Amino acid sequence: MSGARAQIRSLVLSGDTFDQPTEDLREVQLEAAREAFAAHRERVPLLRTRAEETGVREVTALDDLVPLLFSHTSYKSYPVSLIAAGRWDRLLRWYTTVSTVEPGDVDVDGVRDIDEWTDRITAAGHRPYITSGTSGKVSFLNCSASDLSFLHDILEHLTCWPDPLPPKPTRRGYLLAPASGPMRSIDGFRWHAEVFARPGETRLLTDDPLRVSELMSSALLRRRIAEGTATPQEISAHETASEAREAEMDAALSGIVDDIAAHRDEPLLIAGMNNQQFALIQALRARGVPDGGLHPDTLVLSGGGNKGRALPEDYARQFAAFYDGVRRVRSYGMTELQGSCLACEKGHYHMPPWVIPLVLDQEGETLLNLEHGVVEGRFAFLDVSLEGRWGGLISGDRVFVDFSPCDCGRPGPAVLPDIQRYGDLGGDDKITCAATLDSYVRGMIHG
Repeated sequence: MSGARAQIRSLVLSGDTFDQPTEDLREVQLEAAREAFAAHRERVPLLRTRAEETGVREVTALDDLVPLLFSHTSYKSYPVSLIAAGRWDRLLRWYTTVSTVEPGDVDVDGVRDIDEWTDRITAAGHRPYITSGTSGKVSFLNCSASDLSFLHDILEHLTCWPDPLPPKPTRRGYLLAPASGPMRSIDGFRWHAEVFARPGETRLLTDDPLRVSELMSSALLRRRIAEGTATPQEISAHETASEAREAEMDAALSGIVDDIAAHRDEPLLIAGMNNQQFALIQALRARGVPDGGLHPDTLVLSGGGNKGRALPEDYARQFAAFYDGVRRVRSYGMTELQGSCLACEKGHYHMPPWVIPLVLDQEGETLLNLEHGVVEGRFAFLDVSLEGRWGGLISGDRVFVDFSPCDCGRPGPAVLPDIQRYGDLGGDDKITCAATLDSYVRGMIHG
């Protein structure tokens, strides 16, 4: 990578990543957008098809990016039947339409399940990160080796911005996660432990890897149960397996709780998604650990929102109360982004310079960006740092973005804290381009 994209990437090491003059950054970002489009148009078939259909030949302004954005559903637009039938070659063909992976890069001969399929892609020098799959389908988001290296740089140099932690292994670590698996959170937690925890002093919730096949089959069965199409035998087997797994996780969490309680007077690293964090907090309170009772140099990482989780409405307040006085990463982000939008002293989420915010109307058709002031709309963006896939995406989030200088004194834009998913606001969460993009993909798979 060279030119404006490389220049923007280098800002992660600059010490003033979020303090770039607005006008200067906009000029560099637009040039980086041109470079990203030119590079990915030749390597990502779905982007090339989209550009041809919409007539966009080059990026001269941010408006040119809007018809080129993928829907957040594009990365789960594969037919589930391909997995059920073991058509790994066809699934790979789908993957190569939405990423820079070439069909000849990956050997799928003899693949037995979706986990082995993802392993083959990883072995070929790529990393297919998945999302949680609460709907029954996971997204597959390709990362190159360069993307992974850049992501590691972000966490090493920007953790706890605006007062970033020095990358020193001085903590006892606890990762409320599997030992491995193709999720950005799992890799991120592990990399944080490598940077901030003492060697040999990190405990895991489980030594088992995350299995994509189990995640998908469980989500699909939950959907069938909700639809009333699951058989009694399937439901019974699912409940038995879930109870056994829950008992195993409860025992593992209990051991971690005991260890944290015994070492709470020393710096710790505690990393986990929100549902595991909430369970941990309740268990620690039950053991007599008070709110604000951990060492002030403890580092806490959490995330995941509350999609489909049985968390109370005030879970964020409870997190803040229990972890009062420690170092917490406060951010707004998603797997599709490299890094996150990090919270300043005023609680506003600042865009990293490699992310160009594109606030759209609810249908995802019209750019609403302002020169100054606050605008409400659907959050979309172009991440110019990505090499493994096209970084232009329309999310499912309703946001308010302030394009004026922030009250903290830094330039905008920044996402304000009132963030909700359109699907939770009532009505249909429909993006105009989603159906068109899905039809392109189906044509590419079967063409």
